[in-house]
Amino acid sequence: MDKKQSTSTLTSILAGGLAGASETVVTYPAEFVKTRRQLEVSRLGLKTPSSLSILRSTISNHGVSNIYAGCQTLAASNAIKSGVRFFSFETSKRYLTRISGGKNNTMVNVVSGLSAGVTESILVVTPGESLKTRVIHDASSGGNLGKQSLPRIISEVVRREGVLSLWKGLTPVLCKQATNSAVRFATFNAIRDRLRSAWPEKMGGTTATLMAGAGSGVLTV
Repeated sequence: MDKKQSTSTLTSILAGGLAGASETVVTYPAEFVKTRRQLEVSRLGLKTPSSLSILRSTISNHGVSNIYAGCQTLAASNAIKSGVRFFSFETSKRYLTRISGGKNNTMVNVVSGLSAGVTESILVVTPGESLKTRVIHDASSGGNLGKQSLPRIISEVVRREGVLSLWKGLTPVLCKQATNSAVRFATFNAIRDRLRSAWPEKMGGTTATLMAGAGSGVLTV
């Protein structure tokens, strides 16, 4: 890999990590409510409080800051996840392109995306989701786990439930993330290449990337 390509990959990893963390901070209240409702379903059955009721109850009983319980865990997870995803995808893509005789086709993108999804699921997504869920559950009971540092949260969960508890639910996460990444990267590259081919003068690098990202995001939401 030459210096220019290495710099481009590093830029993508850093940008993806920053975007992942920023997105988490902005959307976390919705993530908090979703997780609380899922926890209530498993505890109470089908009859659960509304999203607005959960927000009101949380703010009234524990303060506004409690809505962000577990945010640091998920923000760190998503930032690392983006870096791992891009690095894994680019590494797999370079290898597959080389052994396929330099052909950069759709199948290469699909398989590289699958590889990225599997890697991020095992290394980041499953442990991150496990920690987030436990912090939110703890906060709903008035606990202070979410107010501690990330290393402290990890050590506390491991102490209570063991290391393997961080990977509970790995199989469904693997299926989701692998499929998601395969579709996302394949559609992203296909849309971007088609836009650049159809309108080479109007679709510069940034414009085509933004539109391709939006299109692939809609398909994999």
